[in-house]
Amino acid sequence: MSRNSFLTDILSTLFERRPRSARLLDDRSIEALCESLLSSQGEISGHKFAESVLKRFDGLNDEETAEFFRFLSEKLDIDTDVIARMNEAYAADPTAVNLDRLIQAVEPPRQELLRRINQVPDATAQLVGMRKKLLGMLREHPEFQRTDLDFQHLFSSWFNRGFLVMRRIRWDTPASILEKIIKYEAVHAINDWDDLRRRVQPEDRRCYAFFHPAMPDDPLIFVEVALAKGIPDSIQAILADDRNILTDAEADTAVFYSISNCQAGLRGVSFGNFLIKQVVEDLRKEIPGLKTFVTLSPIPGFVRWLK
Repeated sequence: MSRNSFLTDILSTLFERRPRSARLLDDRSIEALCESLLSSQGEISGHKFAESVLKRFDGLNDEETAEFFRFLSEKLDIDTDVIARMNEAYAADPTAVNLDRLIQAVEPPRQELLRRINQVPDATAQLVGMRKKLLGMLREHPEFQRTDLDFQHLFSSWFNRGFLVMRRIRWDTPASILEKIIKYEAVHAINDWDDLRRRVQPEDRRCYAFFHPAMPDDPLIFVEVALAKGIPDSIQAILADDRNILTDAEADTAVFYSISNCQAGLRGVSFGNFLIKQVVEDLRKEIPGLKTFVTLSPIPGFVRWLK
């Protein structure tokens, strides 16, 4: 190893071990920190401001959170006068330069702010949490919907199917993830660990989830599958404690009986169809005897509608 390489490794280690709190001493308002982040040129300063924004957001009360989203929606909105000028320029001379200027004009500065915040390690999950709070305020503050459109636009790109990783949830999956499966189940409540074991451990039961590399320990969505011989008459037959466990060779039907979205902050970002199609493809390869794929899920509001 060269002397320069050795010194570089030492310096890198020292910087990596520097306490995060020592870098977050900026006591300005979150709005001022956002403006500094947008105007910053260097990567190091940008990371510092982004970390400060996230730390400051975590400490906001409800009123301060609403003020922050108002700042994003109003102060970091598009400039319609600039858009009009850029549109006229492109209409008169449709060059690549004029198109680029028009594209930049129609993108609200808050989108760039969110991109810069996302450069910080672990920021993606925190931004998902930020949007969860935003969604909770939309009824009282419909003007914040403009900001929500930007979250949706960015999340649709960041959580593109190409970035998602499907993993099978097993009984030996880390307990931290199993706890989240219990917590996030939204269709048929998982009562306890024994109930979870009955859904993921037997040979004729499967559970699959999508994960994102930026959130490797937190599922985005998961689906529970029962392997059966013929189509079951009811969900009770699937969830029964004393049922007969089938082997792969005996099963001819895969029943998708529960699918749960885990991240409220990703509402509107589609995962379900992709997950089901991937599971069907994998099961066909694993168990050639499967001929039928069905769903057995409740229809929310059906009884109320029927009455």
